[in-house]
Amino acid sequence: MFSTIKLIIIAAISLSASAFVSQGARPAWRSIPMHHVEVQTATTTTLHMAVAAPAPVKKDQKQAVDENDTDEQDAKDRGWLVRLYNDPMNKREFVARCLTEICSLDDGEAYNVMMKAHQVGIAVIGNYHQEMAELYKMRLSGEGLLIDMVPADDEE
Repeated sequence: MFSTIKLIIIAAISLSASAFVSQGARPAWRSIPMHHVEVQTATTTTLHMAVAAPAPVKKDQKQAVDENDTDEQDAKDRGWLVRLYNDPMNKREFVARCLTEICSLDDGEAYNVMMKAHQVGIAVIGNYHQEMAELYKMRLSGEGLLIDMVPADDEE
């Protein structure tokens, strides 16, 4: 009796699977090369599964995709520069402390960036991904510092 129930279930599954395919059309999954895998379970039942083989990647196709990269994607890869401007309102120690707390610069790096902005008028804090650059700009501007961000290739 167990085997008749098993046959009924298998027949129902095979009929329902073919119900979605139009007459004369070959399903897309049948055109994929398959590797057959047999799995033994703890009981005497043997399961047969078909696993799709990975499609081979042609080098010519991969190079064509690489050549189609846009300038925007290249700018995204180069990152964004977060720049600090000198301002007469904030004390140098406060600026250095903001750089260490917000941008995770060590004390020496923060001091060097702060001094360059103080002496030259502008200093690059760092090169970051766009989201991090926007976060640093927002938080440092919130502390009252003069900050901007530019794509890395636009550095003056």
